[in-house]
Amino acid sequence: CAKKAVIVGDLKQLPNVVDSRTAKTTDKIFAESGLPEVYRYKNHSLLSAVTELFPNAPRVLLREHYRCHPKIIEFCNQKFYNGELIILTEQKSECQPLAVYQTVEGNHARDRVNQRQIDVIKQEVIPQQKLDISNGSVGIVTPYRNQTNALQSAFAGTAVTADTVDKFQGRENDVIVLSTVDNEVGEFADNANRLNVAVSRAITQLIVVVSAADSERDTNIGDLVRYIKYNNREVVKSEVRSVFDYLYRSYAKERKTFLAKQKRVSEYDSENLIFALISGVLKDERFLKYGVAVHVPLKMIVRNLSKLNKDEKQYAANDWTHVDFLIFDKLGKTPRLVVEVDGYRFHKEGTKQAERDKLKNGILEKYGLPFIRCGTNESGEKQRIIDALNK
Repeated sequence: CAKKAVIVGDLKQLPNVVDSRTAKTTDKIFAESGLPEVYRYKNHSLLSAVTELFPNAPRVLLREHYRCHPKIIEFCNQKFYNGELIILTEQKSECQPLAVYQTVEGNHARDRVNQRQIDVIKQEVIPQQKLDISNGSVGIVTPYRNQTNALQSAFAGTAVTADTVDKFQGRENDVIVLSTVDNEVGEFADNANRLNVAVSRAITQLIVVVSAADSERDTNIGDLVRYIKYNNREVVKSEVRSVFDYLYRSYAKERKTFLAKQKRVSEYDSENLIFALISGVLKDERFLKYGVAVHVPLKMIVRNLSKLNKDEKQYAANDWTHVDFLIFDKLGKTPRLVVEVDGYRFHKEGTKQAERDKLKNGILEKYGLPFIRCGTNESGEKQRIIDALNK
């Protein structure tokens, strides 16, 4: 209805987010009305619609940039804005403005969650970059909601802000960590507008965590890695590893060689790998008094079921219910630590096995028997076992 309208926006950033319910409502209206496609709210922002409807309308680029460290925004300037931005920020921080951490080779992403990248952020990025997770200066962005949920859980109790790139648009943090998630970058994560938003949220430092396969590919994220490498001349190769890395196809030869030297105790290579790891740990002088048994029935460990409720009693008494590994005191045959191996898909939340896991956890807790669960998508199993035995 106005005689004049001024619309401010950026077609190089993300459009409006439309939920599935609104999208269905929009599609229904368009199916019934025959309105031109340019008005479809699901696919067009106000800015993109007006740009298409009025191609001759006057435009101006807001060129002056005041937020990011010059080296951070220069990537966006060259990649997305044809070098037209005038960067008016100054280099004030002493920290390195750009960094890349690359996970070891392997298919670490499962259901849009990459636990290895989370482990790298917690164990390497934060301590090595001396990041303060108590003052609200650190934000972690990721393309996917599942990874966001996992990050929020991992950093609960800290001042770290974790969210999807789409939700972070319009916000900023002194330090931004970008978790790319994918084993091989996909179209959604590599979207140019999404990457432009992710990078330009960082004020003083941008840290990118990528999978090994992403760094040299001809993608938008690959361009970012190459840009950072050109400016820093190095990519940090992560040292965060897991015994389960042997399970990946790329390690097939190494797995065969490793397991050929070990005693096989299970039909599952994941359990054979953990058995070899535990056996190696127990050779340490501190732990020589301990032995390890495989697939021990739970009813042999918990003989008095008086502390259990009906469901727990039924589960504990079942002949098939066992613990994967029981570390025990060889002198008194006393149980000391239970180690469970959790294949990601078989044990993930919502499965029947996940419900059984909760039952088993509850039983072990009632009888004061420590346990650790080693997920095949996690890392650091050796140190976790050592820490548990020390405790």
